[in-house]
Amino acid sequence: MCGIAGVISKNNMDIPSGLISMLNLIQHRGSDASGIAVYSCDNTITLRTTLKDKALATTLIEIIKKFAKVLEEQISDWSRNLIFSEIHLEISEEDIPKLHAAINKVPGLTVHSLGKGMKVYKEGGLIGNLIKNNTINCGAATHGIGHVRMATESAEDINAAHPFVSPFYPELSIVHNGQFTNYFNMRRFLEAKGATFKTMNDSEAASHLIAYAMRENGGDLKAALEYALEAMDGVFCIIAATSTQMGFVKDKLGIKPMLLFETDNLVMFGSEQIEFTAIAEDVFADEMDPGEVRVWKI
Repeated sequence: MCGIAGVISKNNMDIPSGLISMLNLIQHRGSDASGIAVYSCDNTITLRTTLKDKALATTLIEIIKKFAKVLEEQISDWSRNLIFSEIHLEISEEDIPKLHAAINKVPGLTVHSLGKGMKVYKEGGLIGNLIKNNTINCGAATHGIGHVRMATESAEDINAAHPFVSPFYPELSIVHNGQFTNYFNMRRFLEAKGATFKTMNDSEAASHLIAYAMRENGGDLKAALEYALEAMDGVFCIIAATSTQMGFVKDKLGIKPMLLFETDNLVMFGSEQIEFTAIAEDVFADEMDPGEVRVWKI
């Protein structure tokens, strides 16, 4: 069991704080890790990645310089077991997937996000750790997704936390509640297409699969989620976002909850009714149907 959340707002609300407040209300669904992906109108291209040890910092910069110019770099405390790096880049859009893939091919380096106006923040343990260990600075955010994780199938490390991204379509991020019974088949298919897996989390396979479909179909999120619905076996709900689209897919059995609340200026997705009260009072959310796919334009 995990908990998921998503928000689209036209009212200039504080998206990161809203997501964190929603996740706090469903912390009981997962205490192993938490994370959010936030999208803003900021044109800055930001790379957020983790390093297993300090020696990889030089390797990371060497890779970046093959594709981009480093504008600004921030490194987390070197004493941490897993080091975070946030780097602002000058890079052409066609080189973003190449840089993303090149970094992920190096053992000990893992991209958490790489895109324009997009940042992913992850942390192990309770949501309080996410707030304490990250300076969440996203500018005027328009939408975002979040997750609290109960680890069931892979290591409890930060790289296995949600949201997940993929070099197949770097601006896509996903959060997932459920399990896939055809994980190894999906993984073999995606590795044959060039995917590098950084974890054993089945949600990482879903991120690669949806991103691969978007790369092939020209960036149509709805078509990619419909493709994933047919390709993935199991019980699952996924919220997915890009800089201009956001939506969900719910498996055909419909066992995992996916709730939706929508007004003219606000759309919220989640696992439980209670989490919507963090943002709006007197909310009555609708349960989505089995096999349903819906996408909103931002």
